[in-house]
Amino acid sequence: MSIRTCRSKIVAGAVADLVKAGKVKHLGLSEASVATIRRAHAVHPVTAVQTEYSLWTRDPEAELLGALEELGIGFVSYSPLGRGFLAGAFKRGDALASDDLRRRHPRFQPDAMQKNLSLIDSLTDIASGKGITPGQLALAWVLAQKPWITAIPGTRKHVRLEENIASASVTLTQAERDAIEAAITGHAVEGKRYGDNEMSMLNL
Repeated sequence: MSIRTCRSKIVAGAVADLVKAGKVKHLGLSEASVATIRRAHAVHPVTAVQTEYSLWTRDPEAELLGALEELGIGFVSYSPLGRGFLAGAFKRGDALASDDLRRRHPRFQPDAMQKNLSLIDSLTDIASGKGITPGQLALAWVLAQKPWITAIPGTRKHVRLEENIASASVTLTQAERDAIEAAITGHAVEGKRYGDNEMSMLNL
């Protein structure tokens, strides 16, 4: 048994004991590989898995979402608005403040950010045609992928909170979903979602 296999079983087993003791209600995992999820789920049912998923981060579609559907595990998309980028928070020429944590992310480096704005332009056109904001379009897209997928967008403003909540009522037609897919396909995302060191700690 590998150290990784042993560790995931020990953790799941410890949480199972806490569930029995009434101190924990459910077991959830974050940024875990399918192999780790399967090992943990065999020890104690995993209720949900959290991973970054959005219009510009679609890695979970390759393997993770299929495994979760098979196992009956819910999925929580974090950063569904691409840390504000998919909500249209940036315009050409914009620069991040010196204390903005997004400065650490490859996609928010000046050159990459300007190249990625072409994707936002296309998504904004689709959203405008539907009478919603780019952020609502991005959230509605995530929620439309599977009925057992939810999203946790972050915001500091009450008006944005109301906007995000309203996205749950947005229904995308097949034509609109096709247009979104074409926009994504036509604009390759520049930059990884994290730096190399952080990426090496994901999907374990």
